[in-house]
Amino acid sequence: MGLTMDIHVHTNRYSACSVIEPQQLVRRAVRAGLDGLVITEHGRQWTMIELTELLESANEPHFLLLAGFEYASKQGDILIYGLMPEQVRGFPPGMPPGMAVERAHDLGAVCIAAHPTRACLGFDDAIFSIPFDAIEVQSVNLKEHEQRLAMQLAENTNLPPTAASDAHRIEDVGRYATEFNDPIQTMADLQECLKRGRFRPATLRNEQRIGSA
Repeated sequence: MGLTMDIHVHTNRYSACSVIEPQQLVRRAVRAGLDGLVITEHGRQWTMIELTELLESANEPHFLLLAGFEYASKQGDILIYGLMPEQVRGFPPGMPPGMAVERAHDLGAVCIAAHPTRACLGFDDAIFSIPFDAIEVQSVNLKEHEQRLAMQLAENTNLPPTAASDAHRIEDVGRYATEFNDPIQTMADLQECLKRGRFRPATLRNEQRIGSA
């Protein structure tokens, strides 16, 4: 049985633009019907010790909590999964997106184009030559027409679509998520599913409860 995960979330621990307190995060995700989360801070990645401490404090031993990071390239943001925190700290800032993806792949990571059609924050036509592993097509930071454009972009690039909240506020956690076909227990499992395209934008089981804080 697969899992439903929100794979693009920010907290105020390392993302200055977020107001989400980490202590609220897991409880909120469980209430939203999620099986797991990937915390993707801007330019920094949580350590395994930090993830374990947060999960223990939430008293949700069966919840899956992982960490990647969001990289700001010269043009466009990239979600990167599968690096160690020390590799993230050494990742050169502001590279051209193609170069950033190539470097991440060389280090064994998986890359998703984040909100690629968002006004003023998207990629140019070079995205068609960048070897992304997937395209984010839904988030709270993509308007409806931008979501439609992102889905069209995913089709035109022949890349599988993901959905995630890109939450910076606690009430947005889980508003969009991705359903994975295979069981996931580790970051390596997540990477394998992303590489193989074994996922789809999800319909949350507890969608009617998401509006409650």
